[in-house]
Amino acid sequence: MSPEPLNLLLVSIAGARADHLSAYGYPRETTPFIDRLAREGVRFANAFTTAPATLAAHASLLTGQHPVAHGATAESRFLPTRQETLAQRLKAAGYRTAAFCTNPLLSPATGFGRGFDAFFTQRYQNRFAARAVSYGRRASDRLLRRKDAGARRTNAALRRWIGDRDGPFFAFVHYAEPRLGQRPPAPHDRLFAEPHRQLRQIDVDPYASLAAQASVDADDVAIVRALYDGALHYVDMRLRELAELLTARGCWERTLLIVIGDHGEALGEHGTLGHKLTMRDALLRVPLVMRCPSVLPQGFVIEDMAQTCDVLPTILELLQLPAPAESLSGRALLQAGRATPGPGFAIAERYRPNIADLRERFPGIDLDALDVRQKTIRTRREKFVWHSDENNEFYDLIADPAEQCNLVETEGECVERLRRQLFDWLASVEKFEWDERPPEIDGNMRAQLRALGYLD
Repeated sequence: MSPEPLNLLLVSIAGARADHLSAYGYPRETTPFIDRLAREGVRFANAFTTAPATLAAHASLLTGQHPVAHGATAESRFLPTRQETLAQRLKAAGYRTAAFCTNPLLSPATGFGRGFDAFFTQRYQNRFAARAVSYGRRASDRLLRRKDAGARRTNAALRRWIGDRDGPFFAFVHYAEPRLGQRPPAPHDRLFAEPHRQLRQIDVDPYASLAAQASVDADDVAIVRALYDGALHYVDMRLRELAELLTARGCWERTLLIVIGDHGEALGEHGTLGHKLTMRDALLRVPLVMRCPSVLPQGFVIEDMAQTCDVLPTILELLQLPAPAESLSGRALLQAGRATPGPGFAIAERYRPNIADLRERFPGIDLDALDVRQKTIRTRREKFVWHSDENNEFYDLIADPAEQCNLVETEGECVERLRRQLFDWLASVEKFEWDERPPEIDGNMRAQLRALGYLD
């Protein structure tokens, strides 16, 4: 008799940088429940996103490919139909599948709905209905002091969807609360704030700062960090609710839970906020924690480097599903309860923003420095960032973990070694080439994206 298949709960947390989780040694207790998950499962100490951008990072998470291979980037915001997703693979294996995500970049409209039986966006296609519902929700949430970015309603929808039905399930949950510019519900907004400090609205648009239309001072940084840490604590609480739900349903011990950040956020380092300007570790190093007692050891910390694109092949390995016939960028991080050896480096990519839109927003500002692609290769001690305009960067991460001193002009031998390694890797990857036209973004979705700070 074959064992009962495991369920899968995959949770991504927007903007979660590893060094602000107490599970990773942060002095504030921001994530007590994730701390517990790490004690009961596996924590990856050196996990990195494949892109400091929501859409590209999630495309890697759900396809097992790097951005250069899957094609869903800031330059083409759509997941191509020929990229098979995790949901499609699990649906074919007999899983019922659902996604719970309020970010319009990750929706059926951008190609992320494939393979999901249900996709809960908390949004309406009809603009007038959307306005009416949104107004009603905002009013009631304000009155009851429970306004968030959707986590509360996500949990309620997941509770209804799971129900009491039999058979294995796959639920993908995206919590958006730690995105900068949002205030978590009370009391989480004041949990880490200094009592006397006024929690005023801070302009967290990194482009506005670059254009000198907004500045970041020490008070701003303290406020932003307090709200960010409070948002992590709030999401941690909502994650604990999901565990309690699965426990009540009797399936907690038969569920593989994976928690990961899509990318980090700059929180005042180098005078910047957000995740759109640099390739520093504040944006690239993310938390990755897995728990499932029947297939994973407890309290295991893996130091080898891991990436977003490694999650899909790891899931297939742990669920004992067939490995994909096609080549993937990622690898299974665990086999038979043991860590697998990795390549010893991580690769991340940043694509060009919408320069035309930025010029419209900031007329007269020189944006040429932003009109570049960047690719990063990082080892445990060194980091090389290639820019398409050749204004490259190199950091010794042992001597300079904050990446303050660019040594590209003085460490020529190390720079050339990592550059060659990066381009050898790129040469080995099958590049994505578009053979279909991405759908146009309609007015309703464009308005939603602008409200969230997208459409650069």
